[in-house]
Amino acid sequence: MSTERQLKGTSRGAAAIVAIGLVLVACSNGAGQSVLPSGAGQYPGWPGSGLVVGSGDFIPIVVSSEVSTGHSRVLIALTDAAHRDLGAQGVTVEETYYDLAASTETPVGTVDGTFRWLIPDEKTIYTSYVDFAHSGDWGVEVIAREPGKPDRSARVTFSVRDTTTTPAIGAPAPASETLHTTDPAALVAISTDTNPDPAFYALSVKDAIAAGKPFVLVFATPLFCTSGLCGPALDLVKQVAPDYIGRVNFIHVEPYILQVKDGRTQPELDVTGYPKSVRASVEWGLPTEPWVFVVDAQGKVAAKFEGMAYPDELTAALNDVLP
Repeated sequence: MSTERQLKGTSRGAAAIVAIGLVLVACSNGAGQSVLPSGAGQYPGWPGSGLVVGSGDFIPIVVSSEVSTGHSRVLIALTDAAHRDLGAQGVTVEETYYDLAASTETPVGTVDGTFRWLIPDEKTIYTSYVDFAHSGDWGVEVIAREPGKPDRSARVTFSVRDTTTTPAIGAPAPASETLHTTDPAALVAISTDTNPDPAFYALSVKDAIAAGKPFVLVFATPLFCTSGLCGPALDLVKQVAPDYIGRVNFIHVEPYILQVKDGRTQPELDVTGYPKSVRASVEWGLPTEPWVFVVDAQGKVAAKFEGMAYPDELTAALNDVLP
């Protein structure tokens, strides 16, 4: 599968949650307990990959496209059999993780998920940070608590990888030759942001690495992102940027090749009708978009965020790379 097709097919964010939910419903019986395909559940008390053990009215989904060994960010969405979003500011989430190959009964650790708006007033997500000792099959038992209501819980399995398509934490950042300009009038050709900040387009990624200063790199296409997440992802970074003027560079890169036709900015399509990816999307191994990366002054990837980098997360990551 080409990178262009991968980005087009997997960048739907919230829509992907619904698609996964459809699979879960198809594997659920009338009582709401998951029905596992023959041979799918190799771990007692746990479902097969992508399925859920628990109530059909409470379905946690590990949304992260790549979970890797080491300190990894995990995104979990809550839904039900009717694909309704169950997340809310008053709903707290406890996540207990299991290394299934080691033990299906003894957990490795428990963390609290942090409530986030994925799409304001529409879709929610819970973020957490977990240390995974090694790759393989893992499981998470999710307990949701809401005042005045019974606790809800379910288990889901997922895979942890040794390597990821995006650069690993601590790895050198790819020195991509990305489009940049100091002419505000030229921004329409390299950005679909409706209110672009010229400072986000003053440097290429290669230039930012050579400058020897930390930088934030945002891959997002506000105009053409089908999930509706790219504009908000870029806006969240723009909220943080004023606090780091002179200390951190900020770069926005459109993941698709743009062209201006008849006065309109459009993605350039390949022969199959998919948008063509810019070289940097390939060099950074994007499995989805949007993505946000923090690179330190030595040109090493210090943090990465699939989807949104929320202000508290991005601020913490930047403070870690600044003297």
